[in-house]
Amino acid sequence: MRIAVVGLGIAGLSICARLALAGHDVSGFEQFEPMNTEGSSHGDTRIMRMSPGEGEIYARLAKRALPLWRIWEGLAGKPLIEWTGALMAGPQDSPFVAACKAMSTTPVAALRGDAIHVITRGYIAMPYEWDVFRQEDAGVIAADATRSFLTRQVQRWGAKLFHGAKIEAPIESTTLKINGAERAFDAVIVAAGAWAPTLLPEFAGRLAVKRRILAWFKTEAPRMLPVICCDNDVGVYGMSAPRGLYKLGLHAVGGSTEPNDVREPDDEDAAMLSQQAALFLPKHDPRPVRMSRCLYTVTPDENFLIAQSSANERVLLFSACSGHGFKYAPVFGELAEEWLTGKHSPELEAFMGKRTIASNRLGDEKT
Repeated sequence: MRIAVVGLGIAGLSICARLALAGHDVSGFEQFEPMNTEGSSHGDTRIMRMSPGEGEIYARLAKRALPLWRIWEGLAGKPLIEWTGALMAGPQDSPFVAACKAMSTTPVAALRGDAIHVITRGYIAMPYEWDVFRQEDAGVIAADATRSFLTRQVQRWGAKLFHGAKIEAPIESTTLKINGAERAFDAVIVAAGAWAPTLLPEFAGRLAVKRRILAWFKTEAPRMLPVICCDNDVGVYGMSAPRGLYKLGLHAVGGSTEPNDVREPDDEDAAMLSQQAALFLPKHDPRPVRMSRCLYTVTPDENFLIAQSSANERVLLFSACSGHGFKYAPVFGELAEEWLTGKHSPELEAFMGKRTIASNRLGDEKT
């Protein structure tokens, strides 16, 4: 089949990889240059958690993703995940911390916040009365290294990638107008992140684009530290980054934005993140070494959204960028392949609902 994948962030690259391996004629289109920093997939690191507190379906996705990550690492010839462990933390009786514990398949280490300063040798501090779940099966993904590897690998598997490709909106059929020229496909998968609501306006009411800011902090004696995810009013999270830095972000802070007009980090952002660094990273300089912006594309309940277009059932929206999607990246291609064949897993059904194309399976057509 001739498949168009619109958007070459981590989801689009994963989809290109899997479908090319399955023998499809895959063309991937990206409006920006390779390894761009415009969307939500860029950056040095992302968090890996095998016991995600977002729900059971995500724990199942993580379990599916892990062996695929190992295959990707073998093909890349280097580790893509560094297992640092993690501290899931929040006020007493935090639902998030409780969910992380419930999902864990490894022995649970339940702590109080006052123990964290000791076990991290003073590098991380938390309120003494907080509940903390010490999670061993967590770590840090080399995000840009993964994107770079996939960009090369998918082309080795036969996918054709086109950068600087402007797709005319809205997409209403499997014929796309690309840089002014029309091309026809058998199916179109839109994994364009923050630009998806423009390309598929029928979903604009279900997808909000949010501006988020990240900052990196240095210490005089750097060391590899665990990931932190905190259930507080700003949703602070952090992870070790290259060159001995530690990166912090605020999951719950940042208003709606237009993806083509995103305000760059400013002094107000620096002040908010410095305040969190002073609280959680006592041995780090609270002044950011650098800052970066990122775009979240979120549904009202912050779950992923995979949905067929009402205008054409051969057009699929694939949105998995609600701030925690990178860790499941290898599974995205599998889910797209399930959609093509009509053989839906419970994971796909969870994000897609009951609507299927089993009565007219795309995979039944000759390529």
